[in-house]
Parts: sequence; structure tokens; C-alpha cells
Amino acid sequence: MSWINDEYRVKYQDNQIGMYYVYDDGTWYYSFSDNVTDEGRKMIADLGLDRSREGKRVLKIFRELIQDENRVPGRKRIIYRKGDLLLEREPKQVERYYVYRLSAKKGDPDYSPLKHDAPHYEGKHTPEGMREWCSWYAFNKMDDGTYQASLDEAWWWGGGHNDGGTITREIPEDWLDLPYEEFLENAVTLAAALHYGFTAEQLREKPGLREFFGYSQENDD
Repeated sequence: MSWINDEYRVKYQDNQIGMYYVYDDGTWYYSFSDNVTDEGRKMIADLGLDRSREGKRVLKIFRELIQDENRVPGRKRIIYRKGDLLLEREPKQVERYYVYRLSAKKGDPDYSPLKHDAPHYEGKHTPEGMREWCSWYAFNKMDDGTYQASLDEAWWWGGGHNDGGTITREIPEDWLDLPYEEFLENAVTLAAALHYGFTAEQLREKPGLREFFGYSQENDD
């Protein structure tokens, strides 16, 4: 069985038109997005990217694009751009720091006695008493040196789990140039963390979080 080495978002004029997967056995697969408009489909037809395809010999258009001279400068995220075509590599998670995890047991580093929930207000006919609750809240360190904020939520009513999912947001790279206190104020605004009652003060009290983000005691200000 082959495994994905790298995957890229394929964009044309800043609109996503598909995904490009590169496998460890040298094969590749391009998955065309069905939600491309008719106008957009006409624009990318000449590039040969208006349909899904796969093979062993890399498409010329991608082979020419993935070159050092096309790498977007000043970014940790691996992005190649040539004209209107862009490839943005999806980073892989290498480490996770849990701020809160409902299922953690007492004594676990990420255990919290606090409960984070909020009223559910989506839609005109939301059942009375429905609540949203956060099962875990974490930060992800990616293999390209970037970070994400993630929060897993569920909607609960009448003794049953109704819906939910994981919210993941990229942390802007330039935020890491801010003083640590200011960085935390920004980071807690992502992935609906504020909605569930998380605060920058809670983040400030988490041991090892400063080091997780690459801050030292000397670069507070």
C-alpha cells in the first residue's frame, strides 16, 4: 500500500480547483473540485486541470511549478506560485498541546475540572435547552514550523449527541513575532475558543505552552 508523502491545495486565481497528492512510490493523483464554476472550468481547461487524473510521470505543469524560483518568499508554509496557478502544501502535524480535554483523567497533564459549554443558537427552530460543549481544545505544531488552533465541539440536547465537529484554524505566521502576552490574546480568538469561555489568562497559566510556541523567557517584550 502506498502512502501520501505530500498533498497540495491547487488554486487558480486564488480559487481552489483541486488537490494534488504525491505518494511514496512516485505516483500522483490530482482530484478536481466539482464546485468550480462553469467560467472557472473553461479557464483551467487549457491547463489540463479541469478533470481528475493520476499517473507515474508527474504532470509537466506541476513539475515546472515546484521549483525553488517559484517558492513564495518570506513564508514558512510551502507555497509555489507561477502566474495565476498556485500550489500550497498541506502541513503535517508533528506535535499537539492540549489546553483542555474533557475525557482526560485526573492526573493527566491536560486534565481540567472546568466545563466549557455554551447555549446553541443556530437556526430558527433550535430545540430549547440545546447546548454546545467543547470536548477538547488544543494547538498543533506542523512540520513546516507553522501552527494551528483546534477545538472539538458537539451539540447536545435531550440526552443525545446531535452534531458537531472539529474546528481548525491556521495561526497567522506573523503573530509569532508578537510579544507572548499579545500572541495569546490573538490565539484565543481562533477556533471558537472564546465562545466556549477560554481566555488568554488560562493560556498564560499552562506550563510549557510558551516553549511549545518557541518563546523563551527573554523574548516577552
